Amino acid sequence: MPDVDTIDINDPALQQEMVEADPEANFFEAPPPPPDDREYEVRIVCEEAPKIARQAKKGEQKGKGTGPLYANFSLTLRIVAPNEPWDNQPVFDKATSMVMENSGTSRLHSILRAVRAPALGRMTLRELIDHATNVFATEPTAFIEGEWESSIEAPGNKRADKGGYVRARRGMQNFVKDDTKPSGYNHVWDDPELGPAPAKFRVTNYIIR
Repeated sequence: MPDVDTIDINDPALQQEMVEADPEANFFEAPPPPPDDREYEVRIVCEEAPKIARQAKKGEQKGKGTGPLYANFSLTLRIVAPNEPWDNQPVFDKATSMVMENSGTSRLHSILRAVRAPALGRMTLRELIDHATNVFATEPTAFIEGEWESSIEAPGNKRADKGGYVRARRGMQNFVKDDTKPSGYNHVWDDPELGPAPAKFRVTNYIIR
């Protein structure tokens, strides 16, 4: 028996259904990032369980660490900016529970504090994961700052970092000015050696108020 939602290919309704799309647009091309000269209110969405891994000690390979366990949440930040081209545009970020020696806290702890749902100073990793999962389930809002960053995967290149990426350009004002763009800058940096490198918006701060 055919699916009730299936329409026959010869159904006359197909002659009435119009499909309108920009023939010059590229479905696979990400939209330009929002300008990085201001702060943004965002709605935090987390649709996946965190990944659990062990920290790599000095000299250990990534993914083969023997240090303490930590959690890593994948977050989608939806920009709240009515009447702006970047309203509801996604910005992607990671929230790890790995505590840094220089700050005494983790990115995850700071994000939870920014959404006014701080974690306790001492919790088991299981308790911290449960707390963060419950907070993110409410899709809390926060304010962020960030910057444009364009990178190109080029392992072996003399400019590449340990992950094999070349950071071609950083900071919106270091890109080419273009008054036809909403931000006033062309977000695609044409690297003389490696070619085009579209910028992404990298979160640099969650504002704690």
